[in-house]
Amino acid sequence: MEQVPSTGRLVQITVTEGYDLKGFKGDTPVTFIRAEFNQVVLGDSAKITVSPEGSAKYNFTSSFGFNPEGGITLDDLAHKPVFLTVTEVLPKEKKQKEEKTLILGQAVVDLLPLLEGQSLFQTTVPLHPVQGSPLETPRSSAKQCSLEVKVLVAEPLLTTAQISGGNLLKVTLEAAYSVPESFIPTGPGQNYMVGLQVPSLGEKDYPILFKNGTLNGNHSEAKACYERTISFVVDASEMHFVFLRLGLIYLEEKEYEKAKKTYMQACKRSPSCLTWLGLGIACYRLEELTEAEDALSEANALNNYNAEVWAYLALVCLKVGRQLEAEQAYKYMIKLKLKDEALLAEIHTLQETVGFGNPSF
Repeated sequence: MEQVPSTGRLVQITVTEGYDLKGFKGDTPVTFIRAEFNQVVLGDSAKITVSPEGSAKYNFTSSFGFNPEGGITLDDLAHKPVFLTVTEVLPKEKKQKEEKTLILGQAVVDLLPLLEGQSLFQTTVPLHPVQGSPLETPRSSAKQCSLEVKVLVAEPLLTTAQISGGNLLKVTLEAAYSVPESFIPTGPGQNYMVGLQVPSLGEKDYPILFKNGTLNGNHSEAKACYERTISFVVDASEMHFVFLRLGLIYLEEKEYEKAKKTYMQACKRSPSCLTWLGLGIACYRLEELTEAEDALSEANALNNYNAEVWAYLALVCLKVGRQLEAEQAYKYMIKLKLKDEALLAEIHTLQETVGFGNPSF
């Protein structure tokens, strides 16, 4: 795309309000928003308490400089969204020195309107819950879990002539027909992601991702799509979630070596509780108990409210014969209400086999 001569222009992103929010510790949590663009943190909002109705007035503005002569370019605006991460600040416990936080969800703001001549636009973007977040269970209110966002520049980044003479490719996916049975959700409503390649003259193919979630059911076709995506995407902002989905499919199909390799890549690129948990599960299934415990400990350090992490820590401790730790992990798992009944049954079976691990014995 043609570059615009400029000495620098400020792009401002303002999050005015959040809707249908709640936290791990109740319906009126203390939260803040972190804004990121181009792998740079733009800033954190003030800590705001969510109202009993689930809304929070953030009025948080962050910004970055657009300067194609030596910084953010038009291509950056076209290809990279702004990430808004909503985080809960947990109440301090006795003798706790450092503040603990847990991520509730993340929203994405597309900056393409700035390349279409707009200098101001407002949008309501959905807030996608992270796995295990209380936002996965919506409130009874009519409002969707979302953020109200306003994007502003002092003047349009492109003139009318530049827009009409530009080469911006915009692809819209309207609908999918005759989808495989594996796309039909059997549980909670699911979102979907579509990927395709766009050929460019004399260059490699570039991927376009229509992303908004995950697939449910038989994942054979999804697995092939994710594998192809990983093979030709070098540094895409959404690759973290692609790794998580692909790793989960490998675990479900008992391809534990592939799952381990996939989660290790995710841990190197953008470690999170879920990447370390996936790696820990894969190692446990491969009977690599030391590696499994190391990975699960990393996951627990990032989020000690994940019941599945405690469940697999209990399994590891049962396997290696550490009774006290096995019982402690089991107690935390029960307290956090593990939802995976098959995993719970597996723990009970192993407890009966080794003769310990359940305080009720």
